[in-house]
Amino acid sequence: MNICHLLYAVIIFHGTFEYRTENPDALFPTLQAVYDYSSPAVMMNPAQIPLSDRFIFNSNGGRPYSEKELMSGGAAVQYGSTNYGLQIFWNSFGADFYREHTFSLKAAYSIFSFFNIGISENLYILKIAADELSKDWRKSDTDISLLFSPYQWLNFAFTQTGIVSLINEKNDDILYNESSVGVLFKPGKGFSIAWNNTDTAIERVNIFTVSINPTNFITLKGGYCKENSSFSTAMGILASDLYISYGLKYHPFLGYSHSVGISYAIGSGIESLDYKKPLFSSDREKININRATLDDLKAITGLSDVSAERIILYREKIGPVTDKALMQIGLTSDEIKIIKANVYGIERASSGKDGEKNFKKFVKSPPRQERIKTKFQNLIKGGIQASTAIKYSELSESVNKTEFRAKLQSDNSLSSDQKKAVERICIK
Repeated sequence: MNICHLLYAVIIFHGTFEYRTENPDALFPTLQAVYDYSSPAVMMNPAQIPLSDRFIFNSNGGRPYSEKELMSGGAAVQYGSTNYGLQIFWNSFGADFYREHTFSLKAAYSIFSFFNIGISENLYILKIAADELSKDWRKSDTDISLLFSPYQWLNFAFTQTGIVSLINEKNDDILYNESSVGVLFKPGKGFSIAWNNTDTAIERVNIFTVSINPTNFITLKGGYCKENSSFSTAMGILASDLYISYGLKYHPFLGYSHSVGISYAIGSGIESLDYKKPLFSSDREKININRATLDDLKAITGLSDVSAERIILYREKIGPVTDKALMQIGLTSDEIKIIKANVYGIERASSGKDGEKNFKKFVKSPPRQERIKTKFQNLIKGGIQASTAIKYSELSESVNKTEFRAKLQSDNSLSSDQKKAVERICIK
C-alpha cells in the first residue's frame, strides 16, 4: 500500500493526533479513561498516576500497520506517590513528510482517599512537507481527568481533552476534543477487567480489556474494540527494575501493528494472582489480626496496602489491635467492616492516658513504605549504590536487628565504613 494512502487511511480511522504511542500495556492507540495499573506502566489518565506509587523512566516505539515508512515513538518520566503524581510525556507519529508531535506535562492530586483529579497541559505540533501541501501547525490546550475509587477493587474514571477550546467554544478542524469514561473491576489480585467508552473524531468506540498477571514478573493483557472489530494483545516481563513489554494489534482494514516498550521502574513490582483464593469468591478463612503477616492483610480484598501496613505498625509500636485502634489508625468505615468480616482476635479497647500517649507516638510514625523510601534516599546520599540501598532499606523493615546486622556483616561487597553507614541509617 502506498504510504500516502495508508497515512490517509490512518487519519480517517483515527483522526489527527488520535494515534497515541503509549506503552504496549495500553493495548489500543486510543484515549482510554482507565486501565490496569498493576504493572510498571505509564498512565494515560493523569488522575491514575498516584496509583503507580513508583518512579518510572519509559521509552517505547512502534511500527503501525507494518508499514516501513510509518513510525511511532514516545518517552515519559513519571513519579507517583500516595497523594500526588507527576509525568512528562512525548509522543510522535507519522512519516518523513508528515509528523505529529505531542508534548505533555501531567499532574495529579488525591483530594480524598477515594477521589483523584488530574490535569494535562499539552503542546501539539503538526508538520507536513509534501509536494501538494506544506504546513507547520501548533496549538496548546488542557485536558482534565477524574478518578473515583469507592473500593480498592472498583475504579470509575473520566477524561476530557481540549478544555480551553470547549470553554471558549472554539472547534478546531485539525484537533478534535475527545472524551472517555471507563470502569475497572478487580475481582482478585493480579486480575482486572476494564471497559472504556471513548468519543473519537470518527465515532464513539467501546474498548474491553482484560489483564492477568500469572506471576510477579509476567503480565498478560488482551483487548477488543467492538466498533472496528480490532484486537490487541500485550506481554510484559519484569527483570529486577527493568520492565520490557511487547504489543501486537490487528485492525481489519489497516493490518497489524507492533510496539515495544522499555521501562526502568525504581522499586517496581507486579501484583500477581492469588492462587489460594478463587476469583469472584468471597469465601475466605478468617485470620488472627494479631498474628497475621503483612502479606496476609494485603491479601484481604478491599483493604488498602497502606492500611495493612498501619495495622502491622500499630502491633509493633503499641500491641494487640483493638476496636478503637482500627478507627484511630485511619481505616475507613468500609475497611473496618471488611476487616471484621475477615479476621478474628480484635481485642477490647483499653482506656487510660497511657493508651492515648502511645497512640500519639504511633501516628507520628510514617508508614512502612515511606520509611523505606526515606532510608533509601539517605543511603544514596551516604554514597551507597542504588541496588545496595534498595536491598538494605527493604531488609531493615523485614527482619529484626540481629538478623539485619548478621546479613550486613557477611556482605563482602561493602567496606567497613559503608557497613557502619548502612547500620546507622537503617537501624535507629
